[in-house]
Amino acid sequence: THKLLLVVMLGFSLLTVARASTGKDARIEDYEGRQITAVELVFEGSANQPAAQAEFLALLKVAPNTTYSAVHVRDSLQALFDSGRVANARVEVVEEGTARTGPVRLRFVVQRQVQVGEVRIDLGPVTGSPISTDELRGQISFAQSGNRLTKQLILRNADEIQIYLRDRGYFNATVEPVEQLGPRGLRATVTYKVTPGEQARVEAFAIQIAGFDASTVRNSLTLQPGVPFTRDALGEDVKRVRDALINLGFLSPVLDDASVERDAEKNTVKILLKGAVGPKVTVTVKNYEMSDKTQRELLPVKREGNVDFSAIVEGARRIRNKLQEDGYFFADVTEVCTVSNPPPDLGSNGTDETCQNLNPTSLTGHNVTIEYNVEQGRRFRLTDIRITGTNHLTY
Repeated sequence: THKLLLVVMLGFSLLTVARASTGKDARIEDYEGRQITAVELVFEGSANQPAAQAEFLALLKVAPNTTYSAVHVRDSLQALFDSGRVANARVEVVEEGTARTGPVRLRFVVQRQVQVGEVRIDLGPVTGSPISTDELRGQISFAQSGNRLTKQLILRNADEIQIYLRDRGYFNATVEPVEQLGPRGLRATVTYKVTPGEQARVEAFAIQIAGFDASTVRNSLTLQPGVPFTRDALGEDVKRVRDALINLGFLSPVLDDASVERDAEKNTVKILLKGAVGPKVTVTVKNYEMSDKTQRELLPVKREGNVDFSAIVEGARRIRNKLQEDGYFFADVTEVCTVSNPPPDLGSNGTDETCQNLNPTSLTGHNVTIEYNVEQGRRFRLTDIRITGTNHLTY
């Protein structure tokens, strides 16, 4: 009997052929069409389990008392891998007797896929803004792999935890993943040992927006010098600056992303927020009385600080809906925009086309008027609703 004459391996969905020899080279063609007398499947690296082995055998595309086919062997290995329960597999071909046309036995050697059994967070002392293990656990996901444990996935989750900690100002945080296999070697407990370190603090928060007095908003900012830094607090402070500009009538301020420069030696950050105030915007609604509060609720231009054409058109649509609620079912609302001292590249001024060409950056220092012209039409009163053509609705 010649053993291990041919080994076919499948790993990471790739098929390779390795030749073994007992005095002569084995070629895959030597086995094609030969009778298979037996098919065996064993586990490597873990104890054999008859029930599990039977399940894997059922996936194979080869069987005893059939002829050998390299295609069927390859399909069998692919089926094992596609099950998601196999990390690696190979086939050993054993010749029966000495004849080159004699029967062969197949032995599938399977390395079972380790599954994620449990994920733990070992969180060290937190000296700055509170961090909970539940928050860190929320950054971890093994769902994409169907709970298959891989080094790449473990490291990716560690990176996600570290990114989250950096956003919270813990730039010196370390995350060390540790794997521990269970007694059967099929499930592993993954523990992420997290050491947050000291949280970075704000050294300075500079606001450089021409035409805006930053002192009017500075005291309301959360990130004062010496305060622990977090990305969430930075986002809230940028919104406070934006809201302050909107309240001054600059309904379309242009703010760059705030830059955060870290001094690793001092563990501090310097924040710089640049931008432009944009144009001074006035919004009027003609032929329909509407309070300033209602305008803020209905018009994205006033509520969000945005003179994008889609926001202007959305405002007209919402005014139309409001009129219909009041019984003006056929009301018409059109928008017209006018720019003071319009730049040459603006095109026509004082038309609906002007609204399409508003550029907040180039219009800084200009006054823009957005006018909604309302034609209310006749007011109707709803007295009756009738539904015909069906008896399945009652009213």
